[in-house]
Amino acid sequence: MDLLSVIVPIFGLIAVGWLLKAIGLFPRWLVKALNDYVYYVGITVITFLSLHDVSYSLLLDPMVYALTVLPIAAVVLIAFAAARLMKLEKAAVPVFVICAFFGNTGYIGFPLNIAAQGRESLALTAFVSTIYTVIVFTFGAYLCQRYSDKEKKGLRLHTIPVFWAAAAGILLSFVALPEIVRLPLVLIEDSTSPLALLATGAMISAIGMKENLKPIGAISAIKLLLMPAIVAVTAVAAGVSGTVYRTSVLEAATPVGVTNTVLAQQFGLDERLASGAVVISTLLFFLTMPLVLLLI
Repeated sequence: MDLLSVIVPIFGLIAVGWLLKAIGLFPRWLVKALNDYVYYVGITVITFLSLHDVSYSLLLDPMVYALTVLPIAAVVLIAFAAARLMKLEKAAVPVFVICAFFGNTGYIGFPLNIAAQGRESLALTAFVSTIYTVIVFTFGAYLCQRYSDKEKKGLRLHTIPVFWAAAAGILLSFVALPEIVRLPLVLIEDSTSPLALLATGAMISAIGMKENLKPIGAISAIKLLLMPAIVAVTAVAAGVSGTVYRTSVLEAATPVGVTNTVLAQQFGLDERLASGAVVISTLLFFLTMPLVLLLI
C-alpha cells in the first residue's frame, strides 16, 4: 500500500478546512451548516446505501461484532482503571471512558477506509460505524447519566437519523432501487467524505486547544494506539483477516469523535476534557495513522 496516497488526501483536506476557518472563509454558520449536511444527510445516505447493498452474510458474521464489541469492552475496563489511577473528578470519569473507545468513525473513518481499501469497503465500514454509534448512544449515554448531577433524560435512539437509515437499508435490501432514486443518493454519498474532512479541519480551528493535557494524553494513547492493537490481537487470535480485519482496525484507530463533546454537554459533564481530546487526538492522528496502516 502506498501510504502517501492515503495520508495526503485525508490530511490535505483537513488542513484546507482548518485554513479556510482560520482566514475567515468558513464562518461559524457555514461550519455548522457543513456539519449538519454531513451528519444529517451525508452519513445517513451512506449508511442507507451501504446497508441496502451489503450481503446478509456480512451482517450475520460474528467476527464483525467480535472485533468491535470485545475491544470496546476491554478499552472501557482499561479506561476506568486509568481514570481511577489519575484520580479524575466525577464529571471527568465518564467523558474519559467514552472518549477512549468512541472515535470519529464517520467523518474520518469513511474517507480513511475508502482511501486505504477502496469504495467496496464502504458497506462494512458503515455497518461497523453504526455498531459504535449504537453503543455510545446506549451504554455511553447511560454512563454519562449515571455520573451526571443534572436531571437529564437519556438521549433517544429514535432521534438519531443513522439508526433509521440503517434499519431502512436492511429492510429494503431485497428491493432494487430505481436509477432515478439511486443516482442522487450516490451523488450525495460521493460528496460526503471530502466535506467531512473539511468539517473536521474547521472544527479543530473552532474548538481550539483545551486544558487537562495529562488525561487527554492518556485518552489519545488508548484511542489511537491501544485500541487498534487490541483489535489486531483479537483478530489474530480468532484467525480473522481480509476486509473485516482491515476495516475493524481502521475504525478502531480513528481519533476521538465530536459526539463525545455533545454527550458531555447534554449531561453537564467535563466538556473541556471531551473537546480537548477531540483536538489533540486528531492532531496526533497525523503521527499514528501511518503506524496503523502498517498493521493492515
